[in-house]
Amino acid sequence: MGMTITDKELTRGRGGIWLTYLVGLLLLLATQLYGLSLYAGLPETVPTHWGPSGAPDAFADKSPGAVFGMLWIGAGVIVVLAFIAAVVPAMSPARTRASEYRRVRREGMIRGTMNALGVASIALAAVFSSLALQGWLRPEHVGGWFAVFLAPILLVPIGWAMWRGSRWGQRRVVELGIHPDEDEAAEERRWVAGGLFYNDPVDPQILVPKREGTGTGLTINIGNPKGKWAIVIFLLVILGLPIAMSLGIAAGTA
Repeated sequence: MGMTITDKELTRGRGGIWLTYLVGLLLLLATQLYGLSLYAGLPETVPTHWGPSGAPDAFADKSPGAVFGMLWIGAGVIVVLAFIAAVVPAMSPARTRASEYRRVRREGMIRGTMNALGVASIALAAVFSSLALQGWLRPEHVGGWFAVFLAPILLVPIGWAMWRGSRWGQRRVVELGIHPDEDEAAEERRWVAGGLFYNDPVDPQILVPKREGTGTGLTINIGNPKGKWAIVIFLLVILGLPIAMSLGIAAGTA
């Protein structure tokens, strides 16, 4: 059976996850402080938007909002992501009289989801900071290649964060001497990619409820042939669209 663990013991250490959001905000703050040192020397009219070719196509009179607005938007996005992370446990409530195994595995997925959002916060802060710096230092042309490829690039650290959360749950149940029953072990084998996707060829559903601890909503059953096609189409869009946009940018600047 293993030992019984209290909610306080189960969630201990979760607070460290918030450091990822703090890192993102500090990166934006550092960029703004550097921008303040440049502010007086910036022209009275500054670009506020750049087209696909990287050339500015919109301008505004110099003001804190025009110069630093991009960083403020980035900070707002991180705050929203942090709020979502804070409510993830409530979005995926534990089952009534859940077993110790399910409780620990759910906590692992909560940590993975919170970490994934934190990693995304750092990546977004890097994008906003880079765009702002380029706009200040060489406003005649801003390279947005990394922004175009942001979605596929984010898949790797987000997947890693979810895998870490799943691994945390696996290690914790071993440490506590908790063992799944037959149904729990069978269900565990169906979750793949750190709990992001479900794999059950017998289940006819393409979309199934997300795993406990990852919030509310649905995920794809990749065991279903149509689910496999859905993943293929998703990857083609995520990877193909940036490539198509990049080719368009290159053609426009040739």
